[in-house]
Amino acid sequence: MNPYISSPIYVPEETSYFLCRADGTRQQCRLSFVVFRADGADADDWEDDPMVGSLDICVLGDGDEEVQPVEAVYLGISPDRFLSVVREDDQEIVFDFTWRQGTIEIDRAQETDEGFVVRKDDFGDDGIVCRLTPRKGNPFTLRLQIPYVGFSLLDADGNKLSGDLEIAHSDINNYSYAFVGDHSNDRFQIALDEGKLNYMCVLNDDNRLSVRDMRNRMALVKEIDLQGSLSDLLMGAHSVLVKNKMMRWRIALTGDEVEGADAVELTGVALARFAFEQFSAEESVDEDMLAQRLMHMEQHLGFQWYWLSDADWSHENLDGLIDMDGLDADPEKMMRQALLFNRYEAFMQRLAAFSYISQKPIQGDQLQARNNKRKIARCVRHILAHRAGEANIWELDDEARREIIHFHSTFHREFAAALEA
Repeated sequence: MNPYISSPIYVPEETSYFLCRADGTRQQCRLSFVVFRADGADADDWEDDPMVGSLDICVLGDGDEEVQPVEAVYLGISPDRFLSVVREDDQEIVFDFTWRQGTIEIDRAQETDEGFVVRKDDFGDDGIVCRLTPRKGNPFTLRLQIPYVGFSLLDADGNKLSGDLEIAHSDINNYSYAFVGDHSNDRFQIALDEGKLNYMCVLNDDNRLSVRDMRNRMALVKEIDLQGSLSDLLMGAHSVLVKNKMMRWRIALTGDEVEGADAVELTGVALARFAFEQFSAEESVDEDMLAQRLMHMEQHLGFQWYWLSDADWSHENLDGLIDMDGLDADPEKMMRQALLFNRYEAFMQRLAAFSYISQKPIQGDQLQARNNKRKIARCVRHILAHRAGEANIWELDDEARREIIHFHSTFHREFAAALEA
């Protein structure tokens, strides 16, 4: 469709037909079951072929079934061929039309050899009226608009958002992005996780966005659609800064807060005890949901669950959290507590394993890995020393811990290979 036309246009080769019923079901129909009626025609004056101008389009129902038609405009030519932009600047835009079916007028426009010159100030919120008079049929109107060009962040209702935003992980699917580009605005920049990755998203000839690494000679990383879920744009990161012309969007993901998480001492035992409290708080806990919530703590507090060992969540370290009173005299209670601990132990093993394999969808390339080889090795040494009891990873400062998280998630293959060597 042509972005400069806001009126609904009927394009036969791009249209599918459905009979939608009140119960929510819909039935796809062939074109042979579709009829057309010109605007202003008699109620029963339906035809098999569309006519140029405003028209009603209706799918034939079953028997006496009444079907509500939809309104549209048929130009007799594709919208892209019908209207083109000759030139555009901050003050005015020049439209050129190809329409042999009749004549065209535009409100407050000046017709020149170039085309129709329209001042942008004359476009209202609903656009500007374009009147078409076909040689055969009734005159009709279209509304022309200046489409928004650039990057947009949208909520679930399609409202455009701007500025600094915090979005819960669980709500990320309610947000989307869109990009409309032209010759003067064909790209935007994204900085992921506080600038650890910097990409330029460039409109390409296939009408998609080429994601290019600004730190690696603009090497192609992947391609994404012009519009999609916010998660597609984040590419596994927890924050993004989007720059398009003079506009900025700062988006940070926040976890579904686990009550009391901020007060947890950052040690393996304290984290294991906190996880047990959450695990045992409900009789039938949703383990998958709890694991997701606990995983959100990693970015928030600056640690990873796989840093914990079996000893951290051992039975001895849960003193005061498991009811041990009267176990010798109550075999059933002993069995229940034993089963609870066994379930918790299995849960912690899965949580640690999930933490270990978690990585960003877009990984650093081999050149970046080589350039960061020493930093990766330093992070690996921290973990190996912690596992060997030679150092305490929990005593590292926040910056050092987050460096481990970054290189583990961004260069996961190289990191894991060094750790498991």
